[in-house]
Amino acid sequence: MFPGGVCRERTSCELAFGVLKALMVSYSLWGSSSGLEPSQLSAALQTGEIGLDGVLDYLAAEGLVYTEASSGRVRLTDRAARDLLC
Repeated sequence: MFPGGVCRERTSCELAFGVLKALMVSYSLWGSSSGLEPSQLSAALQTGEIGLDGVLDYLAAEGLVYTEASSGRVRLTDRAARDLLC
């Protein structure tokens, strides 16, 4: 929130950066089995889940993240972890 209580919608680029940053921190702290639920990501990035869905789809198409079917958690792919964290 900006001074005076004014909210601003984040751009897709800001959301993509925020998602990758959050997942990299999660991976660094808890390893490859870590992941975040979409609701956790939207809360951390102060955005709605609808806006986040398109960004997650884009990042998945680029091979950077995937959503685990059993838990619904979003995780970095092995390739993304190797490229982004090493």
